[in-house]
Amino acid sequence: MNEEKIVEQAIDWMLRLELPDFTSADRAAFEHWRAADARHEIAFTNLTKSVHQFDVPRQLGATTEVLRLTLQQRKDRRKALQRIAALAGLSVGAAVLVNQVTPILGMNADLRTGTGERQIFTLEDGSVVTLNARSSADRWIDQSRRLLRLTEGELQVRVASLAQRPFVIETAFGSASTLSGTLLVRSLAERTEVVSLQSLANLATQNGQSGQLQPGQHTWFSRNAIASVQSNRGSENSWVDGYYTAFNEPLIDVVGALRPYRRGVIRVDPAVAQLRVSGAFPLDDSDHALNALAATLPVAVARFTPYWVTISAQA
Repeated sequence: MNEEKIVEQAIDWMLRLELPDFTSADRAAFEHWRAADARHEIAFTNLTKSVHQFDVPRQLGATTEVLRLTLQQRKDRRKALQRIAALAGLSVGAAVLVNQVTPILGMNADLRTGTGERQIFTLEDGSVVTLNARSSADRWIDQSRRLLRLTEGELQVRVASLAQRPFVIETAFGSASTLSGTLLVRSLAERTEVVSLQSLANLATQNGQSGQLQPGQHTWFSRNAIASVQSNRGSENSWVDGYYTAFNEPLIDVVGALRPYRRGVIRVDPAVAQLRVSGAFPLDDSDHALNALAATLPVAVARFTPYWVTISAQA
């Protein structure tokens, strides 16, 4: 039996385990399947550890009937999950579906958060990292180096001062380093944003450009360039306290800050994406934030399910 078929069977069993009428005979058949081939156990274990598929149907509101219909289709694993998504009111692919529940990219990272989570980690050197929702980082803290590699999302780090051992934060586009103080680093698809709250920070891009931030300054860098330095407004780290503060920012950026705190999809019509927004929006209550946007902007917020929201121009 090929690997593709084994994975299909593993997902099929995951779905069947969700059904309320799963019997003792079904359980015996499941255990027999797991024991029949070492690859069965490996496939099932890897899926449950790295994808958490058990949680997908419940968290997307799929009913028992949805799961029954899915099983009856006997499609490949991608189509099976797409069917769950469609019947739960989501027209998204399987990878997107699973990723909205449990971030896939940082699944095996040393430090990670899921949707709607913020966490604080104290590192071996005494530095304190606050990780924003849907973020992940790997750490290397020893006698020779202090390094965090931010693979997704955003973090704040209060760096413990240790003589001349710099603390380095790497991303796909370069690095920021400091000997002490507090830095914010955000990893985006095309660039890295760095905010110095109380640090003298050195910046270096993948292709050899270098720069520096004084306390109270911020900038961004790509692989090839560093943008001009700007003064902080004073609210860049408001997400640490559960708020996103906007000063005349485009709506699409505000929604971008809410997305890591919401299970499901928020779609923004391009016609309203650049509307300017100012205000403080609660990250831990995205429905309240969406209602506030609808009350202050000429937009309509439509909720087709709790997991599918669209923002468009008012009729």
